[in-house]
Amino acid sequence: MNKKPKISILFILIACGLPKTNYGQNIDSLFTTLQYAQDTLTKVRLNIEVANYYYNKERNNKEAENYLLVAKKLSEDQSKIALKILASNELGVFYRNLSRYSEALSLHTESLFQATQINDKKAIAASLNNIGVVYRRLDDRTKAAEYHIQALKISEETNDIYNISVSHNSLGNIYSLNGSYEQALSHFIKGLELSEKQKNLLGVAINYNNIGEVYENAKNYEKAKEYYSKSLEINKRLNNDKGIAISLNALGKTLLFTGFPKTALKYFTDASEIDKKIGDKHFITDSYINLGRALIMLQRYDEAKQCLNQGIKIAEETKSRYHLQIANSELCKIYAELNDFRKALHYFQKSTIYKDSVLNEKATKQIATLQMLFETEKKEKENQILKQKQEINDKESKRQKYFIYSLSFGLFFCLGLIVAVYLALLSKRRANRLLFKQKQEIEEQNHKIEQQKHNIEVKNRNIEEAYQIIENYIGKITDSIRYAEQIQKSILPDIELLKTIFEDTFTFYKPKDIVSGDFYWFTVRGDRVYIALADCTGHGVPGAFMSIIGIDLLNQVVIQQGCEEPDKILTFLNHELREKLRKGKEELILKDSMDIALCIIDKKTREVSYSGALIPLFIVSNGEANETKPNYTSLGASNRLFNKEFRIHKFTLNPNSWLYLTTDGYIDQFGGEQNKKFMRTRFVEFILKVNHLPANVQRDELENQFNTWMGEHEQLDDVLVWGIKV
Repeated sequence: MNKKPKISILFILIACGLPKTNYGQNIDSLFTTLQYAQDTLTKVRLNIEVANYYYNKERNNKEAENYLLVAKKLSEDQSKIALKILASNELGVFYRNLSRYSEALSLHTESLFQATQINDKKAIAASLNNIGVVYRRLDDRTKAAEYHIQALKISEETNDIYNISVSHNSLGNIYSLNGSYEQALSHFIKGLELSEKQKNLLGVAINYNNIGEVYENAKNYEKAKEYYSKSLEINKRLNNDKGIAISLNALGKTLLFTGFPKTALKYFTDASEIDKKIGDKHFITDSYINLGRALIMLQRYDEAKQCLNQGIKIAEETKSRYHLQIANSELCKIYAELNDFRKALHYFQKSTIYKDSVLNEKATKQIATLQMLFETEKKEKENQILKQKQEINDKESKRQKYFIYSLSFGLFFCLGLIVAVYLALLSKRRANRLLFKQKQEIEEQNHKIEQQKHNIEVKNRNIEEAYQIIENYIGKITDSIRYAEQIQKSILPDIELLKTIFEDTFTFYKPKDIVSGDFYWFTVRGDRVYIALADCTGHGVPGAFMSIIGIDLLNQVVIQQGCEEPDKILTFLNHELREKLRKGKEELILKDSMDIALCIIDKKTREVSYSGALIPLFIVSNGEANETKPNYTSLGASNRLFNKEFRIHKFTLNPNSWLYLTTDGYIDQFGGEQNKKFMRTRFVEFILKVNHLPANVQRDELENQFNTWMGEHEQLDDVLVWGIKV
């Protein structure tokens, strides 16, 4: 029993997650040695070395996992607990690096139980440190700190310098994440001193990099650069590609923050090449984002966009919302610099969405963590029960052997037989008493497990209550938008009033969201009826606000100012929209803000005057359809169109003619068997087909046709179609 801890120490030092294999060694020779290995200890060690080769050099995680599982199976088939600790810790570190935290935690907990069985203090400290790292990855920093502090205490008792260094480094990372940089620096310096004392160059490089990060967070960039440079030098000596890339990225950031974007760009480029070679998508994404930041400072916006979009593509593959939030935020800055505020707003909204989704991610992570804790505690109890059952079986086996030996001996010596039977009965009584006591202990442990299960269920209910609160907030937001819908409906004119003038008229109005950027408007002045149909930029709440501006301007120019020509009305709207959307003296917030068609109909003479901005007028008369073209520009578009004159079209209608106006939401909708747009030609054919029907039937036919065409596809835009019979 005294020798086993010494054997396990050898392996636990291997199982701490750092590269072990000398990859200069011929891998074929390693395979040959493994093929002819006889003893289990050698087989386990060689399988782990082959696994490390596939993981660190070939980047083949599947093969690495296969060899580690073989090592784990071999260790379980024999009695040396030290080998079991080695295999469990090694496989646990591998799963932790792949973010498979539940499996990692289970394996490290198993190795902790086994190390405690043989009282191997170094193995206990290593397992505690490994468990602490998993909890830190799960953002349970309090629990992580508890495990690292336990490991530190045990390591100091045994003067285990390696695990003391690991504990200090991990505690430093926790303090740094919490923003306690002074305490973090204290732990990193202690870890550095111990790594130097142990001549652990990789540990020295890691601590240098961590110390540099503390100084970077404190905005002491010169100190940060000094430590990052030291880390880079050591990583180069060790040929540690991942460490080199991390140091280059870190140095690049300090150069960027101190105003040297060109030099920073070179560092980021070198780091990016190494990360691509390694194939670690997390660090590749970091490099693309850093390249984008440097190119923004150099005003090389097109290249910056390429890098950031590439980073977004990889982040979407890895589902890294942290990277998606940063990359979209940087794209927002680019488009703001380019005065393309519509795209800037788009990327700002995307960045905000990824940032806001952290709440849901934390809730999900909390549920997973609680479940993981339950499974881990359950496994610990099961291990204890199995151990007790094994002890009972061992004692029963010994008792049976003793009874057989006694009986055989009694055949020759009757007196010995009597004594043996007496001793066997006495031993059985003792065993029964022991069994009864152990049964009571097992029942008590089962009761504790049930109590822990109950506690976890209570925590799950608390999480469900938190979800309910979130759902209530969502409901309130939806209610607010529903109220906005009622406000928008109250602003739109009542189509029933128009039916008192034109008996046959209808509107097919289908917002994409609850509220819409499409709107219709009309008013009557004497014998003249003014009608307008418009499509504002966007949909949902932003589009609805734009529609309110449009209706207000139409009321102002027609009702208050009495303007009677459609081209002059559009000119007024164009000017006023630009003024209302102006952010500074010469800078506009939006482009292409409103498409519109405006008609003035004389009820007596059936004379129609029309002007349009990107929305045409369709007239169906005597079985023929004619399209009157609009001006191909939106209202409030760009500086070069500020003084644009709008064409006016005048014509007299035949009796029973139909006027049709539609926004692009209907004709641009994708659908049908080949997933194509509905298109203007198909729209004209359809109104020719239905124009002889009553207005309410035409509206139903248009809606049915739209829904049939759209099918299972998503509605792309707000839809508004208006038909009037003159």
